[in-house]
Amino acid sequence: MKILFSTGCLFYLPIKDIFSLAKEAGFEGCDLVIDDNFNDDRYIDTVIACLEILPVDSIHAPFIKMSAWGSKTHAFIRTIELAKILGTKLINFHPPSWFSMEINFFKWFKKIKDFQREFGYEDILISIENMPLVGKRLMLAPYILNDYEDLIDFGVERNLYFTFDITHLGTFGSDIVVAFLNFFKTERLKNVHVSDYGAFKSHLLIGRGELPIVKLLNTMRRLGYDEMITLELSPYELPRTREWLVKVMSYELSFLKMHLGR
Repeated sequence: MKILFSTGCLFYLPIKDIFSLAKEAGFEGCDLVIDDNFNDDRYIDTVIACLEILPVDSIHAPFIKMSAWGSKTHAFIRTIELAKILGTKLINFHPPSWFSMEINFFKWFKKIKDFQREFGYEDILISIENMPLVGKRLMLAPYILNDYEDLIDFGVERNLYFTFDITHLGTFGSDIVVAFLNFFKTERLKNVHVSDYGAFKSHLLIGRGELPIVKLLNTMRRLGYDEMITLELSPYELPRTREWLVKVMSYELSFLKMHLGR
């Protein structure tokens, strides 16, 4: 098992600082989120230099429009090419969004019969992430396959692996432990994104929401889940000074390790 830190938590900082903070806090690797910085090809060299600090164990394909990366389909393929450069073994991506009218991406997505054979190159695993409801008074499902059981059926049929985001599932009011068990039994679960959810707010610090995270972590330990876990918090949840950033990040990591038996 490796516990990672998502670079998206501190996207406003230079990438080298994010890796340095994650290492100082005790994380074993990073989950690299592709953001606007990657529109500059020279930025990849900066990320490669960060490998001297921590490995990139997972890459999150772009979920925003990338002006230099073309369509969502092209961005997905470029993410795989980046994984080869960085030596990353897992790619994570979101299903198409009907709310954002990702029609061409949807058509391409539906055509692929075997994602691993098409894009995995044997040593790179392609995973798909369960998505949330959005809104407050009116909760909308903006993605296809929003029901995680439908996502599982699709993923197994099309040879995809899974990234399970517990705060996304929390938006549905569903039991995160039951959902974990359903993902786990496929033997295709490769990463779990951990953060809390409550009062219509996502990606909260552990304990700031209502999710039974301790029960989930203990279940993962008892069942022998041995893949990646990623702390993925909203940037608004974290302090701004380096000293307090390291303290909070270290505390969150210690909490995870304690209940995972690490």
